[in-house]
Amino acid sequence: MIAVFGETYDSLLGLRKIMDGGVSRDEPSLVLDLPIFRGRIQGHEVICVTSGTTNYLSLASALLAIEKYHPSEAFVLGETSALSPLLHVGDIVIGNRIFIHGVNFHSQGLPYGTIPGFQPFIYSSIDLARTMESLSSSMSDISLMRGDIISGEKKIVDQEEFVSLVLRRYAGKNHLCGYDCNSGGVAIACEMKKIPFLPLRAVTYIPYEGEDGQLMERRMSLVGNASVATLLRAYLGIRSEGND
Repeated sequence: MIAVFGETYDSLLGLRKIMDGGVSRDEPSLVLDLPIFRGRIQGHEVICVTSGTTNYLSLASALLAIEKYHPSEAFVLGETSALSPLLHVGDIVIGNRIFIHGVNFHSQGLPYGTIPGFQPFIYSSIDLARTMESLSSSMSDISLMRGDIISGEKKIVDQEEFVSLVLRRYAGKNHLCGYDCNSGGVAIACEMKKIPFLPLRAVTYIPYEGEDGQLMERRMSLVGNASVATLLRAYLGIRSEGND
């Protein structure tokens, strides 16, 4: 089984539309009333979990889902704010490394963002990243960038706040390309359970656009995550061919 964790229900709508024969059934919520559904894509069983905005919710959702469904690998879908000037709204970000923002155990001698027992960042699956990058190169309508993601607890919609709260702590990391609010929790859960995972984030916001950029964020989320769904379907198609 493949697990897909979507930040919001909107993040998963693209997958819901491309399931073989439609959704097979809705599942009971694991955290709060966040919806879960399952079905098959290219013959593979897929469990889609709305993991929530904030890493606290996504960690709880991912841990419970992994324990219940035992997926072989996981993908993390949702929105991201662009940290790279090379990114545009509608592009897709593959997270190579996930940095956790808002965690500070400096009193225990750990660098900012480091959770006790973990490294200062969490690696996603290199194999999955390479496969997705290769697939996207054959799809003319999908623009993709690999890089590092910072994952925090709240949406940051102001460029000045990005500089003061995010970039000043990660100024030496020139591979940063996105900021989101839930892939960190899923990354922690997958690291704990030894599940290969990969963030696939749709760029919906450019910080310097301010409030004007926010107005189209939800619409662009639906468009961007539909592209992610297309990419995932192509990937599962390759997996099916490999199993033949």
